[in-house]
Order: sequence, then C-alpha cells, then structure tokens
Amino acid sequence: MSRVLPGTAPQVVANSQVDAGPACLWIEAHYETLRGQWVAVRLTDPVLVANAPTLTQLWQLAPPAVLQDCLVHYVSTVEDEQVAQGPW
Repeated sequence: MSRVLPGTAPQVVANSQVDAGPACLWIEAHYETLRGQWVAVRLTDPVLVANAPTLTQLWQLAPPAVLQDCLVHYVSTVEDEQVAQGPW
C-alpha cells in the first residue's frame, strides 16, 4: 500500500554506500514497541533519534541535518502485515 503525502518531499542524495545493517538490527530489536510509527535511527552507533505516527510529524520533530545521518523507516502494524501486498 502506498501513501502519497502532500507537499514537496525532501531531496535524498546518496553520496556513498552506507551500512544500514546496525540501524536495521536496532529497529528489529525494538520492533514491537515501535509498531505503527515512523522512526529515525542513527546509522552509526544506532539510537532512536525521533519517532512519530506520520512522516510529516517526524520531519517536524527532527531537523534535516540530524535526519541525514539516520535510517528513516516505517514500522508496520500487525494489521499492515496481514494485508496482501500486490497481485501475488
């Protein structure tokens, strides 16, 4: 399921490959407590920087300078996981 947000999305530019593994592992370890939230987790020395129910609210909570060093991810709810995603 896609969600279209009004307004202009921030520009994302990847200057180099980043190892998101540690941040992904941090999210996985805290998955149950973060369900239904957008989270920003620092890529190096993973720690939760901000979380919010909507991506727009997350952008309001954390300044762009901080988010550029984070993995931003939506932690799905149990209901989201039970919905078929696509034609398969």
